[in-house]
Amino acid sequence: MTNSTTSERRPQRGGFLRRPTDDGPRASFRQLLPYLTEHRGILLVVVALSLLGAGASLAQPLLVSQVIGLVQKGAGLGNLVWLLVGLVVASGLISGVQHYLLQRTGTSVVLSARRQLVRRMLRLPISEFDQRRTGDLVSRVGSDTTLLYAVITQGLVDAIGGAVLFVGALVAMLIIDPVLLGLTVLVIGASIVGVVLLSSRV
Repeated sequence: MTNSTTSERRPQRGGFLRRPTDDGPRASFRQLLPYLTEHRGILLVVVALSLLGAGASLAQPLLVSQVIGLVQKGAGLGNLVWLLVGLVVASGLISGVQHYLLQRTGTSVVLSARRQLVRRMLRLPISEFDQRRTGDLVSRVGSDTTLLYAVITQGLVDAIGGAVLFVGALVAMLIIDPVLLGLTVLVIGASIVGVVLLSSRV
C-alpha cells in the first residue's frame, strides 16, 4: 500500500507524463521591448525604408496614368518614362535592402533570445525537468523563439508600411476616381460582412 502511494506521488517520466497547466501571465508587448531596443538603430532604418517603399509604390500608378494620358493625346513623354523606370528600380533596391536588414536583425533577435533562454534553463532545479517533458523545453528554445522573428521584425515593419500604403491608396483613389473608390469600399464591406456572418454560423 505504501509503495503504490509513493509511486502515485512520484512524477512520471517519458510519454506518460501529464503536462502541467500553464496558468502564468502571458507576455505583453512591453516585455518584448528589450529585444527592440537592442536593435533600434537598424529597425528605425528599416521603418524609414518601408515608408519610402510605400511612397514609391503609391507614386508608380500616378506616373503610369500620366504616361497613358500623354500617349492617348499623342504628346511627347519627355523624361516621364525615365522617371518611372528610375522609380521602379529605386523601389526594388529599397525592398532588397529592407529585406536584408530585416533578415539580419531577426536572426540576431532569435540568437539573443535563445542564449538567454538556454542560460535560464541551465539554472532550473531538477524538479522542473521531472515535471515537464524534454520535448516541450526543447520546443521553447527552438520553435517559440523563432516566433519573435515574425512578431518583432516583419510583423512590426509590415504593419507600419501597410498602414501608410493603405491610407495613401485610399487618398489616391479618391483623387483619381471617387466613384470607383465608393464601389470598391462597398464591395469590400459587403464581402467582410458576408464572411463574418458565415464564419459565425460555421
